[in-house]
Amino acid sequence: MGADDALLRTSVARMRVIRLTALLNEIWVILGVALLLLTILEVSLTSYYERADKRERQSAAKAAANSGVYANADLAEEYFKELTDAKHRTWAPYTQTREADYKGKFINVNDGTRRTWDSEAINDDRSTGLKIFFFGGSTLWGLGSRDDFTIPSLVAKMLAENGIGAKVTNYAVIGDVTTQSLIRFVIELRKRNVPDLVVFYSGSVEAFSACYEGEPGVPLGNSNLEKRPPKKEEKARISIRLENFALIRLLTGKTQLAGCSKKLDVLSDGALDVYLGNVRFIEAISRSLSFKTLFYLEPQLSDKTHRTKYEEDQLLKSEKRLPGKNDLYSLMRSKLVKREDQSLEKNVIHDLRTIFSDVASPIYMDGGHYGEDGNERISRKIAADILALYAPVK
Repeated sequence: MGADDALLRTSVARMRVIRLTALLNEIWVILGVALLLLTILEVSLTSYYERADKRERQSAAKAAANSGVYANADLAEEYFKELTDAKHRTWAPYTQTREADYKGKFINVNDGTRRTWDSEAINDDRSTGLKIFFFGGSTLWGLGSRDDFTIPSLVAKMLAENGIGAKVTNYAVIGDVTTQSLIRFVIELRKRNVPDLVVFYSGSVEAFSACYEGEPGVPLGNSNLEKRPPKKEEKARISIRLENFALIRLLTGKTQLAGCSKKLDVLSDGALDVYLGNVRFIEAISRSLSFKTLFYLEPQLSDKTHRTKYEEDQLLKSEKRLPGKNDLYSLMRSKLVKREDQSLEKNVIHDLRTIFSDVASPIYMDGGHYGEDGNERISRKIAADILALYAPVK
């Protein structure tokens, strides 16, 4: 009996092992099939969302081209196709980013600097020309405008028409906050490339960054930067972020930014402190190196009283994408008016909030950028301020 019991137990144990092995094999097959199906679904969804996002961008570009902002809608559509190819930034030391070089019909960037209309063709006497630097973000770079119709280009043309030959350089970079612009300027000064006049045209990105990042004074997109791992871990490190998976997007929908509506007072104070600190620093350098300065706070769509239907829709979309950003910038500028800063002379900073107030015609091609008519109106103001500083060359 004992031998028979032992044999029976061995047989039962063997059957259990066989069943368990079969079960594990079935589980592995099921997991493999599930993983294969998930992979196929992920690849399919990724492809679908890429096409959908591309169609959305193309639709937005077509809407902007036909918004009434541009006189020639077909030419504008051609421009926006080129803008999609040209609008790329690369890494740069100190400033984190710079514009990638590009050569096209409407947009040309060389050594990180966008091409600007040159007055030398009109005035060959280079000894009488002014050297003017422009620094700012996407609106000054000219997002929505051809090379010869950006704000720096139009200012150069207007000065030439008034007898001043100026060599104007557009150092603007899409997404730049004032601290990045300041660093770019310092890098030029370090090369002993000193201008007669420097123009800083900014403000909106300062508010945008503070709202998006949840803290003032950092570059836009700073929270998305990953810390570089130690060299010994660098090769083996694999970074997988759930939000980058198409399946997560399917389950949760497009990521909606929380915005900054609940922290407007604190963030606007901080953004203004950073901005004024940079202005004071630039003013101090200007006194040392004997160049002149002009500072402009750019307008925003909500400042425009007579908005078109298209502009109204763009304003609503802008607020939905990042709730509170427009209010933060408005509050930041209002506090600037009330704040008494003893270290700055009166009227050093020019707020352009009213420049489009009474304009009924279309100006904005999206929630933050204007077309070439808007550039021209702003350029007339800046050119007039420059002419007030310098007598026309005879």
